[in-house]
Amino acid sequence: MCSDFHRAESGTELLARLEGRSSLKEIEPYLFADEESPVHGDILEFHGPEGTGKTEMLYHLTARCILPKSEGGLEIEVLFIDTDHHFDMLRLVTILEHRLSQSSEEIIKSCLGRFFLVYCSSSSQLLLTLYSLESMFCSHPSLCLLILDSLSAFYWIDRANGGESVNLQESTLKKCSQFLERLVNVYRLVLFASTQSIMQKPSNSTEGPSSAFRHPSNEDIDYRPYLCKAWQQMVKHRIFFSRQDDSEKNNKFSLVLRHLKSNNLKKHFFIIGESGVEFC
Repeated sequence: MCSDFHRAESGTELLARLEGRSSLKEIEPYLFADEESPVHGDILEFHGPEGTGKTEMLYHLTARCILPKSEGGLEIEVLFIDTDHHFDMLRLVTILEHRLSQSSEEIIKSCLGRFFLVYCSSSSQLLLTLYSLESMFCSHPSLCLLILDSLSAFYWIDRANGGESVNLQESTLKKCSQFLERLVNVYRLVLFASTQSIMQKPSNSTEGPSSAFRHPSNEDIDYRPYLCKAWQQMVKHRIFFSRQDDSEKNNKFSLVLRHLKSNNLKKHFFIIGESGVEFC
């Protein structure tokens, strides 16, 4: 296992770092403009209440990665860490079948051969899992995307276990965050991590339907940071998910992408159908 970041690199590590990682520039052109496309070392947070399309968007981006280049995919490997135990493999297969021009069991198996799924049931297990997976990043130079759904799954458990001490409450998540930052930088990965809103501002019923057509602003963002500072400081992009008021009928959602360095905001609308995410 490559557990020591400070020792000399092996040939496998050097290959993984310098040659093997493909660009994610084309992962979703509709969502990411050229200057905002995720690059090696980037960490993106998908934030929003439950039921706003975060996991479906992760399925969508996963499919984009593991599909063959001949079908418009990137043909790269993805590691998906599921902490909510909500991952639906059948759903991912359904999305792949709809994206393939000619779906067959052989092609689906080939796509899934580029996909790795890990379950974690506590923040301590997540930390140990991250340490144990380091050798995998060494030996899989085509593994470019790490997905964590979700980073906030153990917030209330850790808070209860930590008692009155904020440092104890945040201790394990802080270690996870710091190690994740090292992994993405050393092995030139991109990290997508979802977090759930635990406090929401009241909806403004006077906003009216015209709000969908105005330029995005801070009013479109419902974000109240509650995870440790180590995590807050390492995020490069934050994407805020919400559900449209009339979405019970048309299953319509929205997201606002914020580049934290430039503070640029871009708003997109999407629907979720049998074939997955479709941008409006």
